[in-house]
Amino acid sequence: MSAELPALLREIAATARRHPDREALVADGGSVGYAELDRRVDELAGRLLGAECRPGQLVGVVGHKSIEAVVAILAVLRAGAGYLPIDPRLPAARVAGILADAGCRLVLAGTAQDEQLLSRRPAGCQVRRPEQLPGPPARSLPDRIEPERIAYCMFTSGSTGRPKGVQVSHRAMAAFFAAVHPLLEVSAGDRCMNTSALNFDVSVVDLWYPLSRGATVLLTPLVPLPPLLVDLLEREDISCFAAVGSTLDLLCRYTDGLAGRRFPSLRRVMTGAEVLNPATVNAFLSAAPGARVINGFGPTEATCLVTAHVIDVPEPERTLPYPIGRPLAGVTVRFLAADGSLSEDGPGEILVAGAQLMSGYLNAPAATAAQLRPHDGIPFYHTGDLGYRGAHGLIEFAGRGDQQVKVRGYRVSLDEIGQALEGQPGVRRAFAAKVVDHRGQEALAAAVCADADPAPDERQWFATLADRLAAVLPPYMVPTRFLLLDELPTLASGKPDTAGIRRRLAEQPVSVRS
Repeated sequence: MSAELPALLREIAATARRHPDREALVADGGSVGYAELDRRVDELAGRLLGAECRPGQLVGVVGHKSIEAVVAILAVLRAGAGYLPIDPRLPAARVAGILADAGCRLVLAGTAQDEQLLSRRPAGCQVRRPEQLPGPPARSLPDRIEPERIAYCMFTSGSTGRPKGVQVSHRAMAAFFAAVHPLLEVSAGDRCMNTSALNFDVSVVDLWYPLSRGATVLLTPLVPLPPLLVDLLEREDISCFAAVGSTLDLLCRYTDGLAGRRFPSLRRVMTGAEVLNPATVNAFLSAAPGARVINGFGPTEATCLVTAHVIDVPEPERTLPYPIGRPLAGVTVRFLAADGSLSEDGPGEILVAGAQLMSGYLNAPAATAAQLRPHDGIPFYHTGDLGYRGAHGLIEFAGRGDQQVKVRGYRVSLDEIGQALEGQPGVRRAFAAKVVDHRGQEALAAAVCADADPAPDERQWFATLADRLAAVLPPYMVPTRFLLLDELPTLASGKPDTAGIRRRLAEQPVSVRS
């Protein structure tokens, strides 16, 4: 194969030649070696080209956690197209909007049940199982794929009420692989565990990066089950895995703080997206002596990760949050103060520049221009996150500067939830927030002003409202706690009393789901 192919495809093919029988993927009791993976990818890529898949197009792939889904995504890339991962848990209405925005003419489905998920797809968009594509395969595959071509498009929550498609090029992916390797040091002998969904940008670090290094990747279920993941860490000699902070907390909470557990093979734990619990870090470092926990930070718009802090010493007395560290190689970080001045130390909004940046939002030039802005002639992505450079040059995270929060690692626009609520029958005004209750548990909550009194069964009214939201929003964006108000309280200025509403949501909500 030509060296002009993207790094991921090039390295999979090289490993297939050098170590044909080495396991590449393991899932559901089955596995596939590198030579077989490479053969299946090339064959399906040829069939895609025979089905009028064209370079530069976006092809949807329903993201089941399976070997077949991974083969489908790699085949889309090998055909010169970009992949659009579809979360199988999404409501059909949201999937239809994403496919329409992306102009998808083809979606690769994984199961017969996917027909219902894709039942509202736009006209002209075909759904095919890989084995249903016409044959025989095209005789020749492209021997060159331009680095600037889009590798994938992932949709994130949008403040306008519409999800935004983040387009990431092959060049950005290759830059990320090179920058993250000195931290993770994954090599051919490693066994890595993929805990992320295929539509989540963490998959770039816990699936595509290990495959680009010739490692073996175990695909875990779409819903992370703590006992299963902990058993896999022990039984499968996992040396590296990535998980958001809340998933790591779950692993500790459901296994009594990993008491009695030992992970002698574990060398690296990559985490981020949420504030990291020191007790969780200490539990992993105790269970895996010699391991390193890497606290990372980075938006989807910058290919997953742009800064990192390595933690390799337990600190049982620590209560302060961990820094998010230093920029990866090739990444520049600056801070934008409220007065518009730019500095290297902050405090201010975190801005990011470098080869890892997205190409732009799909079909959204105004949003792209608003978030990717030049400073001193260099395009910087405005993250909306606040921070500053603290002791020893380490960057500290200081929260969000807007209406976006992280829920189980996913970036969520509270404005989008509020707009979805106000679009439901009987809802006049709504305000969404992420709250922490008296037990320290985080939850999405919403204060709602109804057109009429929902009595006598207020709880059932909210349960019905949550069901309606589930038809238009991903599961992680549906509030589980509600509060009925006559009016949203305001300050003397006339603006909503957001602090007061959040306090009442934490203290007096109606819970409708666990």
